[in-house]
Amino acid sequence: MPSELSPTARALRALEVLQARPGTTADQLAERLGVTERAARRYVGILREAGIPVESTRGPHGGYRLRRGTRLPPIVFTQAEALGLVMAVLDGQPAATEADDPVNAALGKVIEALPEGVGRQAAALREHATAAPDRHSAHPDPATTSALVAAVAARRRVVIAYRSESGNAWEARWTRGR
Repeated sequence: MPSELSPTARALRALEVLQARPGTTADQLAERLGVTERAARRYVGILREAGIPVESTRGPHGGYRLRRGTRLPPIVFTQAEALGLVMAVLDGQPAATEADDPVNAALGKVIEALPEGVGRQAAALREHATAAPDRHSAHPDPATTSALVAAVAARRRVVIAYRSESGNAWEARWTRGR
């Protein structure tokens, strides 16, 4: 782990480790964070000060774990994960675009909690995408969708070229607002 990380970043990384591996010892946590055992204990203390209930158990099967039912801070998604989630919701629940749909409300909360850049792209995808009419059609790659959404958001021209298995070629050009 890079040594230039802030104490806050290390505390969040400690939280991530405890979520993934309940029963992590101070020595194991220190190794994962790239710090001393004493520093790892300080990061656990920072989490506790922030109101995150980290329990510790002594003994050969001891270690740190989060209390059962702990509500954790928002999950951080990568751009591809966020757009993939929006695509999955829209594909699985086409009514999620309707204002009174509870899935639409939940998706809106997730999008609102995303970092600004990713959230803006997820909101644009949600606004302009629809479910595939053929449930058995190929599903778009989130990375490709991400690139297209970024191009649209930046008002760049998009050219899509396609060649079918039979060799038929197709090309489309699109510029936002035209």
